[in-house]
Amino acid sequence: MKIAFVTPEFTLDERFSGGLANYVSRVSVALAQQGQEVTVFTRGKVDAFETWKGVEVYTISGLLDPVSKRLDRLDFFFRNKLYAPYQDVKAAWCLFRKYRKVFKAKGPFDIVQLANVQAVGLFFRPVGNEKMVTRLSSYRPLWDQRAGIPENWFVQMRWWLEEKAIRRTKFHYAPSEFVAKHVAKGYGLKNVQVVETPFFQEVHETNPSLYESALKSKRYLLFFGRLTQMKGVHRLAEALPDVLRQFPELHAVFAGGDTSLAPDGGGMRDYIRKTVGDELQNRLLFFDPLRHEQLYPIIQHAEWVVLPSIVDNLPNTCLEAMGLGRPVIATKGSCFEQLITHGKNGFLCEADNAESLRSTLEMALGRGPEDRNSIGREAKASLERLSPENSIPALIDYYKGITSA
Repeated sequence: MKIAFVTPEFTLDERFSGGLANYVSRVSVALAQQGQEVTVFTRGKVDAFETWKGVEVYTISGLLDPVSKRLDRLDFFFRNKLYAPYQDVKAAWCLFRKYRKVFKAKGPFDIVQLANVQAVGLFFRPVGNEKMVTRLSSYRPLWDQRAGIPENWFVQMRWWLEEKAIRRTKFHYAPSEFVAKHVAKGYGLKNVQVVETPFFQEVHETNPSLYESALKSKRYLLFFGRLTQMKGVHRLAEALPDVLRQFPELHAVFAGGDTSLAPDGGGMRDYIRKTVGDELQNRLLFFDPLRHEQLYPIIQHAEWVVLPSIVDNLPNTCLEAMGLGRPVIATKGSCFEQLITHGKNGFLCEADNAESLRSTLEMALGRGPEDRNSIGREAKASLERLSPENSIPALIDYYKGITSA
């Protein structure tokens, strides 16, 4: 099959750490390795083309496009909060124009898979007989609410743009039952299928220098991902003081981009420091987003990976931790039940509940290395169903069902 992915981010771009970027890179490479012809269209700062691991990647900025130059002149009129929605619209237009040119130059596609994020599919429509499907990784109003993003007219405009793009496609699927339920209800969609995310460890040669210089001699919990309320980082901060006092050798490591979405309206790193308190701040360690080569050694040596999301979508963070054989503490009612059986291959606590998280952390930290490693082995084994050998045929079958519809 000839398959195109349209995404606002990809691992070749500087925004390498995004879950969507990692998902598209994995699934596109896995499809290419199984003989499919795969092309990715993504946003970026400059126009570029390259073949990466068997995947053709077009990065589109629009800066070299005469039509986009005219659109760029309108930036002055869309300053401040209107700037982001306007850039989404402009990028969506440029992505479709590039897709149309490639279609006409290199022949038709069978499937075009659009991300729901940033309304990248807003202008997409069939150029030939290709079928277009939107993979829904979130229900934006709920996700933004849980992330602590203040609701205003400009935020609502981005919601409206995403919904408009989603409704342009006939076919929709989601990576988890949790997401499928919320998008079906929120957008009024029928027949949102669930197709789980293919997963494999694409990095085999790691760089342990950061782990060895900063963490080698330490006992630590690890959270990695964007520091937002949606990911439950504020609840982890509230649970940590008692946990750190009870386990005086323990450190808490946060690897991921800071945000200004803390409950007090400030930065999340500062919120964590203030909540933990001065006496315990020396046991907090923060790292900016890390490439997998540096991140994987840090995951591999964590006692527990803590992912206390309030809402989520079968996230790469959980898949990566489990795939590396590390035990995960996550939350109920936020998608993780699809991956974790409590007490067997990880632990689940109540979502949005610092007390439940605290007691679960204390219980888990009381487990010895043998128990911890046994849970980690179970976690790794449980992901076998998501290996490309098992999951890519299911995805291709889904695509074939669309093309014959």
